[in-house]
Amino acid sequence: MPLLELRGVSAGYGSIQILHDVSLQVNAGEIVSVIGPNGAGKSTTFKVIMGFITYLGGEIVFDGSSLVGERPDRILARGLAYVPQGRVVFSQMTVRENLEMGAYLERDRAKIAAAMDYVFSIFPRLAERARQLAGSMSGGEQQMLAMGRGLMMRPRMMMLDEPSLGLSPRLVDEVFDKTVAMAQSGLTVMLVEQNAARALEVSQRAYVLELGRNRYEGTGPELLANPEVRTMYLGGGVRV
Repeated sequence: MPLLELRGVSAGYGSIQILHDVSLQVNAGEIVSVIGPNGAGKSTTFKVIMGFITYLGGEIVFDGSSLVGERPDRILARGLAYVPQGRVVFSQMTVRENLEMGAYLERDRAKIAAAMDYVFSIFPRLAERARQLAGSMSGGEQQMLAMGRGLMMRPRMMMLDEPSLGLSPRLVDEVFDKTVAMAQSGLTVMLVEQNAARALEVSQRAYVLELGRNRYEGTGPELLANPEVRTMYLGGGVRV
């Protein structure tokens, strides 16, 4: 049974429909990417899973139970975390305080401390800057902090929306390395990325959306080798 499955999901913003019968699945332990042009519905897919936008139909199932109608905080408590695009951090709070905010649903201090140790093991730089204000950190460090905050509830699965957005090539590589490290630690990851070639390189499987509909799906290597995908979404095969 897939850990997460969407079956024929339609969704939008009020009366404006964006997704049309989108189907995808993510198995436990995988990195699965969702790629496609701007306006394809990639981020919208994440938002309907988390209950942030208007649901119009279909099935959304996580760990065997429907997410339809659930509040975002309850979805998080069930083990599904979401890191939105844009490196959203609390700029006037320290790194440690930002991480503690990620565990706001947890009341067991021992579990919070253990989760923070886990985050610091994945992101040692955050441990070095635990007392630093988040707003004074570099863009790459803020992205790692946002990802670390998403790990504080020790989710079974994390959805990352454009984690490499606006970063230098060196920091892009570091963010993808950390994504792989999280997966190797046992986390399931679903990734929305404009940097399609890099995302496919680290993904077991991927989906291509276009105009809110499924267009292609396959393993990362299959889509990297697909001539149509390379021409339409990967700049003719050049890394983007």
